[in-house]
Amino acid sequence: MEPSAEDEKQVGARVRAFLKAIGARLRGSAWMPLAGKAALGALGFLALAFVGSGAAAALMPRRVGAYLGPPATSASAAAPRPAAEADAGAEAGANAEADAGAAAAADAGAGAAAVTADGRVILNLAAEEDLRKLPGIGATKAKAILALRAKLGRFKRPEDLLRVKGIGRKSLARLRPKLLVDPP
Repeated sequence: MEPSAEDEKQVGARVRAFLKAIGARLRGSAWMPLAGKAALGALGFLALAFVGSGAAAALMPRRVGAYLGPPATSASAAAPRPAAEADAGAEAGANAEADAGAAAAADAGAGAAAVTADGRVILNLAAEEDLRKLPGIGATKAKAILALRAKLGRFKRPEDLLRVKGIGRKSLARLRPKLLVDPP
């Protein structure tokens, strides 16, 4: 037996009355302002998570979305880019490659003079191979030291090495007799 239209109207009216009663109780509750603020905070967090994930960039026009996201790294520079990004970054990329080539040439030429006759390594001239001769310095730390030197321009004192992840006071104490900041 199917419910009649009159039964459906009565059920609908009961549901509406029930929802009105719940709404009235909630509006009169002392917890409602706090619950509203918590709901707004959760929505704000979700909006920030959406923007931070990069998904919002896909919704923007191509030329605006091209400026969003992390800066290009060597791994992402090899990946194909859209034409709008390629045009915008072509000039900057050419300048960065020229600077990197000049730095590599300077390091290669300075490598011979980066180690003194008594075996001490000169920090501001050393290449990765020279830095790996130091105790406790492997390929990763050598690259980190070179990156820090590029960021700073040059080392001013041995304590600058403390900014490299994995080099602490004890490591620096072991390294200090085996390195110089500048040539004698």
